[in-house]
Amino acid sequence: MRKFISSIPASSILTSFTTAITTAIGTFLPFKINLTNEEKTGTRSMAEGREGYARLLSRIANQFPNSLSRVDEPKELSNLLAYYDELEANRLAVLQALETVDEIQLGAATDIMTLVDRYNSNLQISRANEGSLDMAMKEVDEYNSRFANKKPEVDKPVL
Repeated sequence: MRKFISSIPASSILTSFTTAITTAIGTFLPFKINLTNEEKTGTRSMAEGREGYARLLSRIANQFPNSLSRVDEPKELSNLLAYYDELEANRLAVLQALETVDEIQLGAATDIMTLVDRYNSNLQISRANEGSLDMAMKEVDEYNSRFANKKPEVDKPVL
């Protein structure tokens, strides 16, 4: 199996990336809203298929503003649709960053376990010749007896 991680960035690069994300989140805090579970599932939102409907109605309302009630301003809907577009661009950028980090982290985790398996094999062979290594490896044996290759128990049929 190929090695996924060929170079590790300097810690300062990782720290600056985290800082940039944290700063970006901080700039958004004044605009953050908290929806209740009922609001998340029970409201009529612009779900798939409704965006075109909302944009069509916005264009018509802007074309015929005098047909709306006096308290309605068609620009309000236009502004919200533009804001929605900008938020979508933000959401996609965050998803792209998350996918990038997820894949790098998975590659690192795969490389880690490849090395762990190789080191374990070598240490298991060498422990027969070195008493202190044998003592150190007992902790690995204990860990493996508790966690390694644990398969979920299958319910046995009751007779």
